[in-house]
Amino acid sequence: MLAVAAAASTWGTLGIFSKMLYADGVSFEALVAFRAVVGWLAVMAFLLATGGMRRLRVPRRDMMFLVPLGLVGIGLFYLFYFYTVGESAVGTAAVLLYSSPAFVVVLAWLFLKEGLGPAKLVSLGLTIGGVLLVAGAYDPANLEVTPTVLVTGLLAGLTYGLYSIFGRPVAGRLGPAVILSYALFFGAVLLSLAAIPTVGTLAGLPPTSYAVLLMLAVVHTTLAFALYTFGLGRLGAGRAAIVASVEPVVAGVLGTVLLGEELTVPKVVGAALVVAGAVLAQIRFSKAGRTQTR
Repeated sequence: MLAVAAAASTWGTLGIFSKMLYADGVSFEALVAFRAVVGWLAVMAFLLATGGMRRLRVPRRDMMFLVPLGLVGIGLFYLFYFYTVGESAVGTAAVLLYSSPAFVVVLAWLFLKEGLGPAKLVSLGLTIGGVLLVAGAYDPANLEVTPTVLVTGLLAGLTYGLYSIFGRPVAGRLGPAVILSYALFFGAVLLSLAAIPTVGTLAGLPPTSYAVLLMLAVVHTTLAFALYTFGLGRLGAGRAAIVASVEPVVAGVLGTVLLGEELTVPKVVGAALVVAGAVLAQIRFSKAGRTQTR
C-alpha cells in the first residue's frame, strides 16, 4: 500500500515541478521529450543491469500494440497533459486526467466487448458530473478553464486510457519493464520530433532546473512506475486504484498551498466525484491487471 501511495503522491507533484520549469522558459514540448528520452534510457539501464535485455525480443504481433501504446499512450498523452498543466491549475489538470477510467469503460465496451453494467454507468455519470463542476460549466459566463484547456485535459484522459486498451493484450505476455521500454521509445521518438522547434529552451538553464528535469525523468517515470508495479502485484488493481486516488488530492493541495491556486467548493465537489468515478471504474477492471505509467 505504501508503495502505491508513494507512486501516486510522486505523480501528484508533476504539475508543481513542471510549472517551475515553465517559469524558467522551458517549453512543454521540450520538457516531455527530455522526460521520455531520459526515462527510456533509465529503463534500458535497468534491463541491462538485471540481465533483461534478452526479453526485448518480442513477437511481431505484439508490436501492433506496442507502437500505438508508445505513440498515443505516451507521446500524445504527455503532450496533452503537460500542455493542460501549463494552461490551468495543477489540481484541475490532475482531475481532468482522472476522466481516464471513464474513457476506458467506454473503449473497453466498444472494442474489447466488455459489459457496461450499472456500476460502470454510475462511474461514467460521476465522472461527467465532476468534470462539469471542475470546469465551472454550471456558470458558462465564468468558466474555470478555457474550452481549449478542457478539451486537452479530456484528451489527456482519453490518451492515458488508451494506454490501458493497447497495453492489455500484451500485459499477460510481456513484463512491465519490457512494455515500458517500448512505450517510452516510441513515445520519445514522437516527442523529440514535436520538440524540435523549441528544444533550445533546454539550453542555459540554472543547475536546479536541470536537476528537476532529471528528477521528472528518473524519479517520476522509472522509480514511480516501479513502486506502483510493486504495489500492484500485492494489492491487486482494485485496491491499488483506491490508494492511487491520492494523486489528484496531492496535486490540488500542493497547487493551493505552493502556487496559491483557488480551491472553490464546486471544484472540490467535482474533484471528489471524478475520483469516486475513477475508483469505481477501476475496481470493475480489477481482473485485467493494467500497466500504468505517467
